[in-house]
Amino acid sequence: MKLRERISFIPKNKKHARDDLMAGLSVAALALPQNMAYALIAGLDPIFGLYTSIVAMLAATFVGSSNYLIVGPTNIMALAVASSLAGIETGYLEAVLLFTFMVGVFQLLLTFLRLGELINFVSRSVVDGLTAGVSLLIIAGQLGNLTGIEYESGSNLLLEIVSFAAAFNGVNLHALIVGAVTMGIIIILKTFKPALPAYLLAISVSVLIVFIGGWQDYMPVVERFPGGLPGFTPVSITGFDLGFVRSYWSAALSVAVLGFIHVLGALKSMEAHTGEEQDFNRVFFGQGVINIICSFFSGFAVTGSFTKSFANLQAGARSRLSELVAALTMIVFITLFRPVGEYIPIAGLAGLVIMVAVKMVDFGEIRDCFINKFDALIFLATFLMTILAPRIDYAIYFGMIISFILILKETSQVKYSHIDYEEENGDFIEKKPEEDNGGENEEYTVINLAGNIVFSASDNFKEKLDVSFQEEQKFVLRMREVESIDLTSLKELEKFIDRVQEHGGVVIVCGLNEEIKKLFENYQLDAKIGDDNVFETHDSLLASTESAIEQANDTELPCDQNESGDEDDCCNS
Repeated sequence: MKLRERISFIPKNKKHARDDLMAGLSVAALALPQNMAYALIAGLDPIFGLYTSIVAMLAATFVGSSNYLIVGPTNIMALAVASSLAGIETGYLEAVLLFTFMVGVFQLLLTFLRLGELINFVSRSVVDGLTAGVSLLIIAGQLGNLTGIEYESGSNLLLEIVSFAAAFNGVNLHALIVGAVTMGIIIILKTFKPALPAYLLAISVSVLIVFIGGWQDYMPVVERFPGGLPGFTPVSITGFDLGFVRSYWSAALSVAVLGFIHVLGALKSMEAHTGEEQDFNRVFFGQGVINIICSFFSGFAVTGSFTKSFANLQAGARSRLSELVAALTMIVFITLFRPVGEYIPIAGLAGLVIMVAVKMVDFGEIRDCFINKFDALIFLATFLMTILAPRIDYAIYFGMIISFILILKETSQVKYSHIDYEEENGDFIEKKPEEDNGGENEEYTVINLAGNIVFSASDNFKEKLDVSFQEEQKFVLRMREVESIDLTSLKELEKFIDRVQEHGGVVIVCGLNEEIKKLFENYQLDAKIGDDNVFETHDSLLASTESAIEQANDTELPCDQNESGDEDDCCNS
């Protein structure tokens, strides 16, 4: 393999290089104000948002796997960090760095154990409920910064709003005006000029207001950026605190899982536009490495960003060179524009955060959750847990548990029905076993099985077979739509076959693919049924089913073959 093919940030030609350059500049324009705002959510000075973004994008350039995914601070991860460490009053930055290191380590462990793939089974309604709840928490958490009010934060959304309302008399009009102007500009530009960098222009206008009006003395500002770039500060190693690890390992694990959910969602959302297929285990490994590196360079927990990734894609990115360009652009900004920090208003950043939080909520997705009662209940339960629990990791674990309960419920029900075959027109009519009233008047019963028939559904499988059972009856088991069947379920099927044969009946099986036919042979079910009564699947959808029905019509039951007519001698009816 050529070096250029191995290293994804080397463009194929000059045109691709120009595309990556423009995409990188576009991402930087979006990331500069956003990432300072996300640092506020995390409870840190805005400069740490820039540090985190630079380190994450540089690391992702080398260890990432997607040409379009931009890794860095996000609103939901920043809130998760702040929520998890809310009780820490001294040494907060050190705690954030160690916590980020723990998040990265857990992500590597989940990758090595291949448990990260379980994220695929987290219900969409759980993610929607969590996202909607987080957006409200972010908005409520920025009300103080938006209005310049200082008050004691509450442990959940309701207490936060109560605390804010009680202190509302202390509103700073300068801050409120700047925050309102910032939000207004974003709304107007997003509505009428969506191609313009709304966030960058909005925060630039707020900086001009503060600079021209001399408002920096009347409201909180970022202050001058520190000299230099983020240095190597491995607090996660030198300041390793086992007591902290014991207290916060569960929260770090939940944030690690949340990061996986976020990056998986971002990649799947872009997949339809890019056609880029990903090895998610490799992606998750990269996320763990990036978080560990961030913890060494004054960074907090990161993941793949929806907004910045789509901005990168829409700006024409061709490779990870665009991410490298964005990181270098931010380095230039910090190095050459240090004094600008004295005029960047916290209220303006808060307004930007609030607009991003509003954009997080997909009302179409929420509407879809209410199409059926079950998804609606899951959404509401996760949403309420998110806004009412004292820590967001409780909501994350709650959502995961709900998702796995759903999976168990789904796999505990076998897809099972009866089929009537109308020989005159060749049509098949599907119906529930309990609604099949043909009884003994039918010459045969066609049972249609589908999906994965596994141990968790074995009891339900047995119950369905019991409902279908009749003495002295021919049964056609159609298994074309069965994806897999395990040993426990095969034993239940064997018991049914034995019971049918003991009571003077016959079992015919059709639609067997190579894998399931091999299982039948290994378990000697084909011999028990008889080779003439086993039909493999064909290219034609119903060919093996029609062959099995013909076999059923031609087959005489054991009692029919008994010339003596002595019923007790032929079957146990």
